[in-house]
Amino acid sequence: MANSWYSYLGQGKDPLVPASYRRITVDPLCLNGIDICSVYLLGETATTPSAAFTPNILTYITNSLSTLTPQPNGGPVKHFVYLKGS
Repeated sequence: MANSWYSYLGQGKDPLVPASYRRITVDPLCLNGIDICSVYLLGETATTPSAAFTPNILTYITNSLSTLTPQPNGGPVKHFVYLKGS
């Protein structure tokens, strides 16, 4: 099953809603900042995420916005949420 990066559309969109994202075919260059940049979703390849976000992704997004760090944070782990400067 394929995995994909999705770029957050921003501009008043809700970062917790899958329709606020579009699939990208390159790895994002962002990592740190104050706004959501991209999320990495397992098992997704559609233009817009085809299912509701998992509880883990929702937690990663809210933690990213609260701590201004990519998530999950701590140790050598794969980040599923990247941030960018505004």
